[in-house]
Amino acid sequence: MNKKTLIYLILIIVFHLSFWFAISSNLTIHPDEADHWVWSQHLSWGYFEHPPMIAFVIRLFTNIFGDKWYAIELCSQSMSILTIIFLFILSKELFGAEAALVSVIITESMPLFFIGSTILTIDNIMIVFWIMTTYLFLKGLKEDKKGFLLLSGVTFGLGLMSKYTMILLPASIFLYLVVSPHHRVLLKRKEPYLSFLIGLIIFSPVIFWNAQNDWLSFKYQFTKGLTGGEKGGQLFFFIGSQFVILGPTMFPFFLYSLYKGFRDSWLKSSDPSTGWVPRNLQSSILYLSILASFPFFFFAFASFRSKYTDVGWSDVALIVGIVFMGKVFIDIYREMGIRKKIIISSALFMPGFLLSGFLAVHSIKPFPFIPKNVDKSLEMFGWDEIGAEAEKAFNKYLPDEKRRYIISKEYQMAGSLSFYAPSHPIPYSFNKSFRNIWMKVEDIGKGSALMVCAEKDGNECVESAGKIFNEVKEVERMDVRRRGEVVRSVKFYVCREIK
Repeated sequence: MNKKTLIYLILIIVFHLSFWFAISSNLTIHPDEADHWVWSQHLSWGYFEHPPMIAFVIRLFTNIFGDKWYAIELCSQSMSILTIIFLFILSKELFGAEAALVSVIITESMPLFFIGSTILTIDNIMIVFWIMTTYLFLKGLKEDKKGFLLLSGVTFGLGLMSKYTMILLPASIFLYLVVSPHHRVLLKRKEPYLSFLIGLIIFSPVIFWNAQNDWLSFKYQFTKGLTGGEKGGQLFFFIGSQFVILGPTMFPFFLYSLYKGFRDSWLKSSDPSTGWVPRNLQSSILYLSILASFPFFFFAFASFRSKYTDVGWSDVALIVGIVFMGKVFIDIYREMGIRKKIIISSALFMPGFLLSGFLAVHSIKPFPFIPKNVDKSLEMFGWDEIGAEAEKAFNKYLPDEKRRYIISKEYQMAGSLSFYAPSHPIPYSFNKSFRNIWMKVEDIGKGSALMVCAEKDGNECVESAGKIFNEVKEVERMDVRRRGEVVRSVKFYVCREIK
């Protein structure tokens, strides 16, 4: 890699970090991040929705930097930078430094990754291990070294500890080995199976935890992602959302790159009996094409069957597809004149960058024409104010309680206030109460609780709390304002004498 490419890569990373730390300093952490921080305070081998890696990672960062917003943001950006670095390494290994740099720029132009890096999610961590596993297994294939193949099993296991979706990667690799005559011989060797076994051994504590908890997490993910919907009900939403999270021109380019990858990986044989066979020299392109397409079409099918669709399901397919997109872009770019280069580059990159820039500006200086009910930035606004008010309420109404509990209808509010109240009260939520694996409702009898609910949920909260406590008393009310407009109203209740 030449010095110029390295400088460009460093500049991209510095810009990424500077931009998002500036944005994050104007926002609170996302309620989902706060919920995962709660997990990190109560470490376990499993949780209701997911395996425990995100809790372990947050615990590491907060042990070093404290329970502060910037610790969560450092954690999030560390995952983003690792993603960029390993993506660059994988792309450079296959197609050279120029294509690798373009792959990084493509990644930054996609709102899914650029905007998504603001929030520490389970996917952020899993993607790091996904790329590492993809790279290590490819190195094992190219250099025929057992060590790389076995090491890919370690990163696969760590990926499974991050999110169950990681199981799609060995499934994709197995499909590649079946299809590729050049590497099909590995199906008769022990290393791929040992690699998979190593991953399962690393993941085994999560399996044991689920077995001891009525397969709680496994059941939830299966019913959430593959059942319960009207056929086709979510498919159009899933496909349509890709034009937003990737960019209106980048998603078609992703599909075109997949098509080109399969086309370039296959050649009509002169022998009619063999039909279509892969070119050995194009095995790496076939490898990427399958690893990008299999998860994407799997989730497209899941959205066809499911009652719920996550627009980010496709991220594991995209992160591999981006590698080949960089090569396709370079191949096209080299054949163009300067005018076409400007037009094509602008059409591909500008929509995503403009959308990211628009949302970034809005997070600092909100645009008045965006309705509150669709303004997602409000999810990351005002929690520090409510947390400070909750701490005052504890000190005013429950000053002698050594063990503090914060209760709410939604786990997002309970977790956010647990994070932002300086005494970090233990959170409990009524909805999906089985999520509160760190405590039982009876434990609140060891102390009194402060309940905080959105004003619109006040009656429902009082009714739910009345089934648990003998006394539920409203004590405070507050409005959170942004630019003079009320964006969130909450009520505070003191709850005493558990039944």
